[in-house]
Amino acid sequence: MKRRVALVASLALLLAGCGSGLEAIHGSPKATPTDFAGLTKRFSKFNLTVDTVVSGDAGCTDQGLAPMAISFTIAGLGEATPLPARLYRFRNDASYTKLRATVDTCAAEWVTDPAGLLMIDASPYVLVMEGATDQAFIDALRTSLYDAAGN
Repeated sequence: MKRRVALVASLALLLAGCGSGLEAIHGSPKATPTDFAGLTKRFSKFNLTVDTVVSGDAGCTDQGLAPMAISFTIAGLGEATPLPARLYRFRNDASYTKLRATVDTCAAEWVTDPAGLLMIDASPYVLVMEGATDQAFIDALRTSLYDAAGN
């Protein structure tokens, strides 16, 4: 009986050691970016309110961006009036890198005040909006987006 207990204990220690050895080789698993619902939950932690959500609204003539685009309005903190925003969510880092410049071209079609343009990148996301002036609001957007991206 003592021999079985010793064997089980030895196997448990061996398996525990293998797990940490594999983690050392492969590293910790990378966080997976969240979906839009998860992002809105992160916004709500900062008392930001999302409304008027339209999936597939890229805001421009580049229909290749439509599957990655969500338009919405967002308000909260020092921004009492809902501001128009668009989130572009790419499949992965490679897709983000390949297509990121198309978001700039697209935004140029719908942004009415280039001086008020705000773009926040956190691969695989790009958040584009205009009119945000409250720094606490902008910081909350940035923190929420980075968190949602797994950064």
